Formats: sequence, C-alpha cells, structure tokens
Amino acid sequence: MLNPKQPKNRSISRLTIIAIGLMIFVGGFIIFLDRKQVGQLAVKANWSYLALALGFIVVSYLLGAIGTVVISRVFGIETKAGYLMKLGFVSNVLSNLIALPASLALRVLLLGNRGANPNQVVGSSLLISYLKNLVFFILIPISLVYIIFSYPLAFGGRAVMGLIIAVLIVAITVATVIIFNSRIRSFVLSILSRVWHFVTHRNIEPALHDFGEAVTRGITELRHKPRFSLLLAVSVIGEVAAMIAALAFCFKALAIPVHLGVLITGFNFGITLTVISLIPGDIGVQEASIAGILAIFGIPFSQGVIGAILFRVVYYFVPFIFSLGFYWNLLKEKQVKPGN
Repeated sequence: MLNPKQPKNRSISRLTIIAIGLMIFVGGFIIFLDRKQVGQLAVKANWSYLALALGFIVVSYLLGAIGTVVISRVFGIETKAGYLMKLGFVSNVLSNLIALPASLALRVLLLGNRGANPNQVVGSSLLISYLKNLVFFILIPISLVYIIFSYPLAFGGRAVMGLIIAVLIVAITVATVIIFNSRIRSFVLSILSRVWHFVTHRNIEPALHDFGEAVTRGITELRHKPRFSLLLAVSVIGEVAAMIAALAFCFKALAIPVHLGVLITGFNFGITLTVISLIPGDIGVQEASIAGILAIFGIPFSQGVIGAILFRVVYYFVPFIFSLGFYWNLLKEKQVKPGN
C-alpha cells in the first residue's frame, strides 16, 4: 500500500534539488562573467571569517528553534521541548530553502501525529512568521532613512523616499492592528470567507473561525504571560540579528568592504523581497536585490552577487545538509499522545 506522505516528500525533495541546481548555475554563470575579479577576491579572501559566519548561523537557527518551542507553548502545544527544537530547526530550514507552506505542512503533519490541533499549529506558525517578517519590514523605513542621510539624492528623491516610509509605517501599523485586535481580525476573516465562498462556492467560515479563535487564545496568553512575550521577542530579534552578522562575515571572508549600514540596507531589501517573491526558493531574487542595493553605494554588482551567493550557501544549503538527520529522525517517530 502506498504511503500518502511519499508524494509530498518527493515534491519537497524535487524542489530542493531544483533550487540547488539553479543556485549552482547562477553562481557559475556570475563567476564566468567576472572571472578576473573573482580571482582577485579569491586571493584576498580571509576564510577564517567564514567560521564566524557559520557560528552566527548556528546561533540564528538555535534561536529560531527556541522561538518554535515558545510559540508552541503559547498556543497550548505540549509536545516535549526536545522534539519541538528538532522540528523547529528542520521546518525553519525548509521555510528558508523552499517556502513557508513546505514548513507549515511538515509542522501540521508531525505535530498532528502528536495530538496537536491543526489550528494551533497553523496559528502558531503564522504568528511567529509574521513577527519575524515584521522585524524585516520595520527595517525598511530605517534603511530608507539611512539612504536619505547617506546618499546624495535630489529633492524629488527625498520626497519619494519620505512617501514610501510613510506608506510603510501605515501598512505595518494596519497589519499589526489586524493581527492583535480580535474584533478587527474576525471582521477581516469574515470578509475573506465570503470572498472565498463567492469564488470557489466552498464554505470555509468554520475553519477560519476556529483559526481566529486559536490566534486569539495565543495572543491572550502572550499578554498574560510577559515571560513568553520576552522570550519570543529575544528569539525573533536575535535570529534576525544573527542573520545580519552572518552576512557581514560572508563579505568579510571575501574581503569585500561594506559599511554596516549599507549591508543592513541591502540585507533588508533582499530578504523583504523574498517574502513577496513567487519564485520557488527565491533563487536569484535575494542575490540580485542585495547586490543592487550595494551597487548604489559603490560596491561592484558582481561582488555583491558573489557575497550574497556565499551567504545563501552557508545559511540555506549547509543547514539543510545537517537537517537531513533530524528530518529522518522526526519521520521515524510514531504517533504518540500529546505531551510526548
């Protein structure tokens, strides 16, 4: 008898192989086009910085796994912390390498085997993903302010930048109110339910209602237990900070001088555009975005791409290799009662 999990696992594996293949092709093409400059970078490179980058990557994924444990407890998922840490690591790798839906499917499958309600799993996963993306989006106006005061812009350019900052602040505020205000969130979910029913003629209102109730309980728990809120904030902000540090040391390893403010600006736009990208694995989107922003500040585009590719390899692909053992171990686990 066929295992229903096999098609999903094969699909994830196929997407991973395609992502790695595309990355190798893009990297090889860039190196071929600018092989002289790449050769100079290889001579100047100080690979001891790469060890520091890998250290911050470990910290980033560790904090991400801790965040998974904390948000699971907030939503009433009582699975053992050790299991949640492994699941958090593997699902974060999948989310970074492929997309959030792959990570979400894995969490629903494995935590469902341990008695967790799908609404708890989806609610907790989407909330922590929102909080992480919120940090990225908050960095956008900060980065734009840095550009305004660090790069010579015409008055019109400054006005456009100011308008973008204002729009982003309003958008972030509206999104945050929708997430944390139960009445407004229920109203938005009700509208989504009606639109979905109009388009597909399927009623998903009960499912959205249950999802909204799970999110409400989780947010209420966060408000009543400041310790959880603090741990979650530390894990999310620390994870993003460690990512930026890893990127900085990747550029240092290649002896590419980049000012920290410029680096944060490039990282911010690169990561943020991957959030709205429709390309599987976001191959090329992050690299081109980071390199493009760095080029504005005088860093050769090819150097920016090579530094971003190195970051993708060490932050996305290296953890994926290490996650395979955890992934296999998680799949071998039998269905157990909640709390185990």
